[in-house]
Amino acid sequence: MSIPIHPEARKILESPVNAHFVTIRSNGRPHVSFVWFDLTPEGTITIGTPPWRVKTKNVLRNPYVVLSIMDDIKAANGLHRHLLVEGNATVDHDPVKAKRFMDDLALKYTGKWGLDLGEDDFCTINIDVTRVTGHGPWHTGRTTSYGTPV
Repeated sequence: MSIPIHPEARKILESPVNAHFVTIRSNGRPHVSFVWFDLTPEGTITIGTPPWRVKTKNVLRNPYVVLSIMDDIKAANGLHRHLLVEGNATVDHDPVKAKRFMDDLALKYTGKWGLDLGEDDFCTINIDVTRVTGHGPWHTGRTTSYGTPV
């Protein structure tokens, strides 16, 4: 079950913004992927991908992930807002549901339903949000003198 998400963070997560998805490789090093995603009403973040991708294999081995998004809005201190979402991910191997999700995701990001990546097999990665931080009204912890999170 995901934690409650600040309304301003939710607004960003519901918009068609691009994100960097960070997983952990088997050798402990980070792996970063550019992803499209969607947010469920319950606060779960979903990513669609072919099951053979590195990110899928990494999540199956280690569920701890981070999503990083830079907003185009500048805060009062002149820095761009950014959103960091930490969570625990699981993989759903239902290819029918995943293909439908990918088509819906194309509508969100391109305005056209249906996405042809030359792939026949997809899965979804579902992220239960455990922490939301970054630079913006969603961050409630300590900050530096510049206003960035500690």
